[in-house]
Amino acid sequence: MAKKEVKKVKKNKKTIGKTPAHYDSEVVRIVKIAVSIIITFAIVYFITEFINEQRNKADKQEVEIQNVEILMGETFEKKDSEYIIVYYDFEDKMYSELYSMLVENYNSVKSDIPMYKVDLSTNFSKKYMAGDEEVSNINPTSLSNLKVKGDTLIRIKDKTVIKYVEGKDNIKNYINEIIK
Repeated sequence: MAKKEVKKVKKNKKTIGKTPAHYDSEVVRIVKIAVSIIITFAIVYFITEFINEQRNKADKQEVEIQNVEILMGETFEKKDSEYIIVYYDFEDKMYSELYSMLVENYNSVKSDIPMYKVDLSTNFSKKYMAGDEEVSNINPTSLSNLKVKGDTLIRIKDKTVIKYVEGKDNIKNYINEIIK
């Protein structure tokens, strides 16, 4: 019996300073999880910083306020003593770009009398559109009696209509004349 006890003691002495194998694998697994979590947080942090930096760059760019497009209801409410308004359907692919270009060119050349544009395709404008059997009012004195029929240009001075032009070619010709 003494020999068996000596062998057990020797066996126990061999394992006393060592940890079992399953403890080592558990520690390695915990370290891997911790490193994975740290890497994930680092990636998220740097992506967030990058996005915020891009936003800050975009925010610092000069903001240009678009004041050329107005609503139909503003026809007689502009503060300028004299101005021109071009009414057309912004969804009309054929002429929308032409009118936009004409208004932009006019405003870049003439700064004393501003030109605005109104979209006839909006629901706000429908109320002021002349129907098929109606005629347009070429001398409106206020918004309540304004009726346009298709593409129209109105020049207003001191809240009074001084020029009324209808038709695509007529509008184009009139704008080109006053640009000269």
